Amino acid sequence: MSDGPTLQSDSVRAAPTEPQLWKALYEKTRRKSEPEKLLTLVHATEAALYHRWEEGAESPIPTEEVVAMDLAAQDLLAIKIHKLAWPDPCY
Repeated sequence: MSDGPTLQSDSVRAAPTEPQLWKALYEKTRRKSEPEKLLTLVHATEAALYHRWEEGAESPIPTEEVVAMDLAAQDLLAIKIHKLAWPDPCY
């Protein structure tokens, strides 16, 4: 356990043992509009996606879920650009 502060609140911390966590966080992210909370959820969702992709190295992730994860990652980038006014990395 860490004694220092963390960037993520306990309520949105990604746990690699919960494969469906990224989906729940992603749905919360899509519904949120308040910029500060939205950014926290985007980061938590990205962390959950990362952990889920890591788990795929040990046991295969179903193709449908991989496709959904990829689409969610693309949508998170769009949320950062359009809702949080981040610069578009494609330009």
